[in-house]
Amino acid sequence: METKPISLIQWLGPNEDRETQAALSAFAEDEVKIFHADVLTKVEAKHALQTWFSENGANTQYCFIGAHGIVAPDGRAIGVGVSDKPNEFAEWQELWDWFDLGNLRGGLWLGACNSSDAAAALSPFLNSLHLAIPHIYGFSGSIYPNEIEEILKKLIAFTDIENPPSLPEEPAELRKAVPGTKIELYYPAPTLAGTTEYVNVDEMPEKTGMDFRQLLEQQNSRRPR
Repeated sequence: METKPISLIQWLGPNEDRETQAALSAFAEDEVKIFHADVLTKVEAKHALQTWFSENGANTQYCFIGAHGIVAPDGRAIGVGVSDKPNEFAEWQELWDWFDLGNLRGGLWLGACNSSDAAAALSPFLNSLHLAIPHIYGFSGSIYPNEIEEILKKLIAFTDIENPPSLPEEPAELRKAVPGTKIELYYPAPTLAGTTEYVNVDEMPEKTGMDFRQLLEQQNSRRPR
């Protein structure tokens, strides 16, 4: 059965930019098959993700969710979705639970302004037995449709089940594709402060005492052979 390793879930209002459509039309579908869904409500978003997981087995490499970051009145980032209406966004716990039911092999991309806030918000769930989200890509500032389109094209180009890219090389490749965009990769790691959290890989030496490549090498050396 043919699988679709990338999931593009567009969780925006009906009159908002649909950058996923442009990316899809710009890339040959015979290169990489893509699961695509336009959703408005929390129920629809959850169903789309569950469908992608159930139909694609172990070949679920990247999930990109184009949405808005939802902020509480006190300024806290509380989730992602279309708006702050209860049925139109998912709180961080809900988002984690959705992924916990699946088998995401690669990263979660959140295509929203200031979406790097998700790393701090999702870090408390790293104590669970199942690593629902292996790593997170976000943006530390504003992100625009034309930039997301270029990132999606690069993401599609990365997708190769036989020859996946080296994770430490991905941020540089993406930043090269979209100069000036504040793309950040967050990877779960034990910190010098004694916590486990999604750490910005650019800050790995200060936070963990080793750089990203060293961390991955250490993790690989501890895996059973």
